[in-house]
Amino acid sequence: MRKKVKWMDDDRILYSFRKTRKAFLIEYVCGGLLIVLVLFSAIWITNFSNSIRFFVLGLGIVLLGYTEISRYMYRYKITNEKIIISHGLIKHNRKNVYFHPLGFVPDINIKQGHLQRILGYGTIDVEAGKGKTFEIKDIEDPHRIMKVIEELIQRHKKE
Repeated sequence: MRKKVKWMDDDRILYSFRKTRKAFLIEYVCGGLLIVLVLFSAIWITNFSNSIRFFVLGLGIVLLGYTEISRYMYRYKITNEKIIISHGLIKHNRKNVYFHPLGFVPDINIKQGHLQRILGYGTIDVEAGKGKTFEIKDIEDPHRIMKVIEELIQRHKKE
């Protein structure tokens, strides 16, 4: 018989997020253009082969589907005690990074390219000492998330 596990108030999930769709903008645009091309060819180009139309339509749908699956590969959760980084669909990997050992974090950075800065997403890079680093990749509003992480680290430094 399984024992029910209660979430303690200390370990409740504060934030849960995935990679933003903005990070896959090129893939979405290409998939959408392929589908629009098929619709355009069906309406205005009558001598176009149906097998080519179905191939291009399938390619567009597969591209959009693959993009959505890639987006769901990475999941991030922030609790009062730790950051949970999990990735994978079939083979699922999970990494817990506790704030207490991070009490002496030497470096927390935000990486943003020009387009990322314009669209408002980026990657948080945390160096946890002794050469150990982890990334929270392609998230919406990385400055707000970085501030939350810094506040939780400060709270654990005081304890």
